[in-house]
Amino acid sequence: MARDNSRPVRRRTLTREKVVATALDIVEELGWEQLTMSTLSARLGIVAASLYNHVRNLDDVRSAVQVRAMTDLGLHLREVAMGRSGLDGLRALIDAHRAWAVEHARLYGALTAAPVDRDALVGAALDANVALRTMLSSCGVPATESLEVAISMFAALHGFATLEGSGFLGDELDLDQIYDTVVRGVLAAVPATGTHTG
Repeated sequence: MARDNSRPVRRRTLTREKVVATALDIVEELGWEQLTMSTLSARLGIVAASLYNHVRNLDDVRSAVQVRAMTDLGLHLREVAMGRSGLDGLRALIDAHRAWAVEHARLYGALTAAPVDRDALVGAALDANVALRTMLSSCGVPATESLEVAISMFAALHGFATLEGSGFLGDELDLDQIYDTVVRGVLAAVPATGTHTG
């Protein structure tokens, strides 16, 4: 029996990677809460049921988005940290965190939402944690204290980044001046001996 060549052969081109990349695009454009299986399938031009050939459920997609965002932020911070040390290096790292959070405001909101898979997210945060704790060590913070100091710094910087990214602070205030005040407070927790620049 002859094959009917008049109809195009449909090849399976959808992959998990493409699904996650599309989910990231949705979060960047619309926000974390707008990431649903129906939104995702519509963006991909498929029926929702087809997604389950590549992901388990919405939590699987959301976890992948958080992990990818954390990995991206960590790589960015690691690149900034390369060849730097001391307070100058720490300030560069802090500024890089702000820049990434501003450029990817909605993705940053997703990244810092309640973790869908905490273990996976902690694993993805390795680059960011190593970059920050190594920089703190170069500033004289003992290794036994670096985790607590790093988390305290992140809490303060995250608070500002969230308010800035959400637009809560508006346009009337000098955000750079407020940011500098926050950073001065953060750096006050670093020993005065950490002044070398490497």
